[in-house]
Amino acid sequence: MVDRDEGHNRRTFLKRATAIGIGGLAGRGVYDILDGIVGQPERAYAAGPVRRRQEQYLVDNVEVILDNGVTCAIPPLHNDVFTAKLNPNITWTTSALKSAQSRLEKALSTVEAPYSSNAAGLTMVIGWGLPFFDNYVAALKSKLPVDLQLSKETGTTQYAVLDAIKFPSDPSSVLLENNEVMFKMRSDSANILKSVESQLFDNSNSNAYIGDLFLLTSKRIGFLGRGFDKVSIAKTLAKAANVPGWEKIPDNAQLMMGFTSTQTAALGPDNIPSFETLKGVTNQFPSGYFASGCAMHLSHIEEDLVQWYGIDGGYGAQVARMFSPNTNFPVDSTPVTLPNGPANVANKAQLLNEASIGVIGHNSALQQATRLPDAVVDNYGRTRAAGTAVPLREDFNTVDNPFAWWRDPDNGVEHTTTQGAAGLHFVAFVPASSKFHAARNAMDGVLPDGTNLYTKYGVDPKSAGINAALRTSHRQNYLIPPRAHRSFPLVELLK
Repeated sequence: MVDRDEGHNRRTFLKRATAIGIGGLAGRGVYDILDGIVGQPERAYAAGPVRRRQEQYLVDNVEVILDNGVTCAIPPLHNDVFTAKLNPNITWTTSALKSAQSRLEKALSTVEAPYSSNAAGLTMVIGWGLPFFDNYVAALKSKLPVDLQLSKETGTTQYAVLDAIKFPSDPSSVLLENNEVMFKMRSDSANILKSVESQLFDNSNSNAYIGDLFLLTSKRIGFLGRGFDKVSIAKTLAKAANVPGWEKIPDNAQLMMGFTSTQTAALGPDNIPSFETLKGVTNQFPSGYFASGCAMHLSHIEEDLVQWYGIDGGYGAQVARMFSPNTNFPVDSTPVTLPNGPANVANKAQLLNEASIGVIGHNSALQQATRLPDAVVDNYGRTRAAGTAVPLREDFNTVDNPFAWWRDPDNGVEHTTTQGAAGLHFVAFVPASSKFHAARNAMDGVLPDGTNLYTKYGVDPKSAGINAALRTSHRQNYLIPPRAHRSFPLVELLK
């Protein structure tokens, strides 16, 4: 089932991967073999009249399937991310910023017009790093969403989007990036992404060209393999890139580490990640400037498949690390999809029991910070049940190390991938960066109430969830405005 890429050996991978350069940013290198594996997914993408949502992060009409009795979302297959800074050769006067705002919005509207806003069409997320607000609209920074809880705890005004931080298990080499803008593009169709990216960044004759406004710093290519009853794209691409440990990936795995990550009950529903949705999180309300926007975390994570699949105890030990030592699973099979809804949320007492036996589940630790502890009524009058997930995650595998193309931040030298490696481009949409920070600290044994499972219970960090198999290389937080303000937010208010 995973042998359709026999002609794509290591030499082919390197040749195709290094073909991606600044002169061909719409190129896809080794990922082009996906066309031969899955073809054009059978999801119509003719646009017709499309009313796109204000929440940039949402994809319309996401397909849902049933696997092992669990409902799972099937997001877009391809996921490309460009990071950039504003062109340093432009004098960014107020007039220049307003002109760029108009140009960018026109360009984005032009390239998305032919397509629907579902997985088969095109959805884009435009995010802005804090350096943009500091460098170009500093006089208006007070208009950014404020994190009410964090401000109360610290006694100072804290914004809902914070600088990225290093976490206890991060290597010293992790790079906290300072990009000013991020373009995230999603589609089932590689051809759609190629066309859009060429129009925006490569083809200076395109009426949607905006490449002169920005200094691109990276292109990151990710994919979310179909798995389930389809060919495992994760395994096929890992094999094509000769990633160590590829042969251990289950044939029906959605991701390289085997388990499904898109259980619908484990993803923040509808607009719960938005700044204004949950009461008391930020100072935004449904009528605010940044309503329908959110905070976003973007990171690249290296995955050690040899370590992960070599864990003593095999599949059962992997379930214990990924979910919880208390997770039930069939003893006569090894399903890749396990339930992860409100009924499967571990309370603190259960987590402390895990700590007492020395093995902490990744999910059970995260759930202390990512699930609603009690039922609440949100600012739209909807009841959110206890155990509801708040973050909307998008986990996309990659075989680039770390990116398809990137510019060295110190000397400006451009690089392309020349070594295949198992990795993950991780995205989390949340109402405030502090919510992501709390979740990531929980992964490292530090719970939202300050309890440290490592020091209090003597847990070996190597037995904490999946941390031993992960190594983060890059991190940054972004502000995702609503669609109405996605192009140079706040600039229109400059005087």
